[in-house]
Amino acid sequence: MSLSLPLHLSIHLFFSLLAGVIVWRIWKKPLWAFIFGILGGFLIDFDHFIDYYLAFGWNWNWLYFKWGYEFLKNGKIFVLFHGWEYAIILGLALFLFKNRYARTILAALALGVFFHLATDVVVDDMPIRSYSLNYRIHNSFEIARIVKPDNYEKHLKRKAKVEFN
Repeated sequence: MSLSLPLHLSIHLFFSLLAGVIVWRIWKKPLWAFIFGILGGFLIDFDHFIDYYLAFGWNWNWLYFKWGYEFLKNGKIFVLFHGWEYAIILGLALFLFKNRYARTILAALALGVFFHLATDVVVDDMPIRSYSLNYRIHNSFEIARIVKPDNYEKHLKRKAKVEFN
C-alpha cells in the first residue's frame, strides 16, 4: 500500500497522540506523555535524513527525499531509529522506575515507537523482522535481503527508471 507522504505522516501523528492519551490516562502526566509519545512515534522518522545523507551527502533535493530515492541509490535501508529493540528496551526499563515522570516518559516513548513500527509494517508492506535493527545489521542493511521479494522487484523496476544527477 503506497500512501502520500502527508497521509503517511498524519497516520504516524495520530498514533503518536494516541500513545500520549493512553500513557496520560495511566500516569496522569499529560505534557510528558504527549511530548514523548510524539518523540517516539513521529520524530523517529528523522532517521530518514541519515539515509538520505549517506546516499547523497549534503546535496539536498526535496523530491529525491520525498520519493525515497536514497534507498534506490545505495540499495540499503538503515533507518537507525526504527527498531523493535528500542520499544522492548524502553518497555523493560519502565519496570526499573517508580517515579511517575520517568515511567510516563519511558511508556510514551515505547508505545510511540511500537505504534510507529506497527504502522510502517502495514503501510510499507514490510516483514515484521525488517524493523529489527539487529536483523538489518545481520543482513548488511541490503534491501534485497530485508524486503519481500515482490517489493524488491518493484524496487529494481523503480531504480531502472530513475536517473540521479
